Amino acid sequence: MNRCMEIQSQITDYIEGNLAPDKLEEFISHINSCEECREELNIYYTLYLGILQLEHEDEEVKELNDLDGALAEELEHSEMLIRRRHFFQGFRYVVYTVAFWCIVATVLFQFRFFAEMGII
Repeated sequence: MNRCMEIQSQITDYIEGNLAPDKLEEFISHINSCEECREELNIYYTLYLGILQLEHEDEEVKELNDLDGALAEELEHSEMLIRRRHFFQGFRYVVYTVAFWCIVATVLFQFRFFAEMGII
């Protein structure tokens, strides 16, 4: 229950897009597994969209007739951001690994070159 309180305190930050990437991943993971917190998010999201529509009557804001769809779309977008982040973290690891081994190979070839020239 303590975890739920922590997640529910982050709902406003999630809706406003202010969660750090690590917190976003924890938040989405919990929301997908906890029906109570998902319902709380649904309530906050409904209120948020309602207020947005009142504040911006002349601008285009997501319609209130498909709140579940709008929330599902928002959660799906968040999950895509998390998958993209994981991909780039893995890609960065691969690039760093390749760069490391290129440097090691260069140093070894340099030593070999120096040995053949009789410098070492």
